[in-house]
Amino acid sequence: MKWVNLLHFYQPFWQKREILEKVVKESYQPILKILKENKKVKITFNICGSLTEILIKFGFKEILNEFKKIALKGQIEFTGSAVYHPILPLLPKEEVIRQIKLNEKINKKIFGKIWQPKGFFLPEMAYDKKTAKIIKSLNYQWLILDEIAYNGKIGKVNFTKVYQIKNLKMNVVFRNRGLSDIFYTGWLDSEEKFYQALKNDKRSDEFLITAFDAENLGHHKPGSEKIFENLVKKIETMTISEFIEKIKEKEIVEPIPSSWSTREIEIKQKIPYPLWFHPQNKIHQLQWQLTYLIIRKINRFKKDKKFKEARELLDRALNSCQYWWASAMPWWSFKIIEENAENFVKILKILEKKDFKLIKTAEKIKEKIIFMAKKWQDLGLVEKIKNDYLKGEPVRYFGGKIV
Repeated sequence: MKWVNLLHFYQPFWQKREILEKVVKESYQPILKILKENKKVKITFNICGSLTEILIKFGFKEILNEFKKIALKGQIEFTGSAVYHPILPLLPKEEVIRQIKLNEKINKKIFGKIWQPKGFFLPEMAYDKKTAKIIKSLNYQWLILDEIAYNGKIGKVNFTKVYQIKNLKMNVVFRNRGLSDIFYTGWLDSEEKFYQALKNDKRSDEFLITAFDAENLGHHKPGSEKIFENLVKKIETMTISEFIEKIKEKEIVEPIPSSWSTREIEIKQKIPYPLWFHPQNKIHQLQWQLTYLIIRKINRFKKDKKFKEARELLDRALNSCQYWWASAMPWWSFKIIEENAENFVKILKILEKKDFKLIKTAEKIKEKIIFMAKKWQDLGLVEKIKNDYLKGEPVRYFGGKIV
């Protein structure tokens, strides 16, 4: 069996130094150590520019240099992505292109000539055909998607094939959701459990294709980094591009809008991105109302002396985390909801030429977001949504604690 694995490295632009230091110590350094000590191990490596920036800002540039050295030895394949980790299908075309090109600019500056990504990682694997066409137009050759994007169900993908998007001539590799997600569940506590899951899956005897957050190894789930290390010492690994080159059989497919956490019931309900834009989540509705308002109006201020500063804050403000933490499925943080809503208003207040009517409109939406979030907490709605969502789900870890 060959293991084709992608690790997704991401922290939001607003992450605190003490948290980042913890992530570096618990996840990034152990992963680096595994690669250094096991020179045959290969991974496909996605890092968002937001993380690249704050690693440098807080004095962790050396770990980026170390990953660069590993890449130069052929153990790491880089992928493209969006700089501040937005949900790309929910953004206008111009914003999608901007996020991708900013990511290219930042990472190329750090990693140099070795940063030549063939493939692309969609934040949260949030996919739609419109976005795929944009990525293709920017010369990326392949995408990795969750297996639910194949036909809306889990367990239907043949992992010995490479797929190609209909009428697009762009390759797609689907990840095995179950064998990816176990790295942050309470169930996986030994190598034996992993092999048991592999045997039960019955689809990965030849190729195991996984993709998950790098932070799952050690930071979110303590001890999982050791299990991962023991496994990659014994299982032959390869990059996604190597896998695509090796496989000759291709199947034409029309992936459906989805993310790597979208469930089958949500696909049936036509809710492709439930943790970021759920039609029954009134906070989400308000957040996107505010988001789209600023996106629509920002270019009116191109001649403003403070436009560059405001525009850069908007780039950062589009991060997916604010919507994720407003889902209550099971993720919730009033503080993150509040601070990110305030960021959108701040964009308008930075500008030298103030549009007070526009600021007032944005302020009203912001206050509605904060009021609604407080109401959800006070009425116990957050806990109800969380408990309903987690019914029948395996125990998960986040930041070293059980969710």
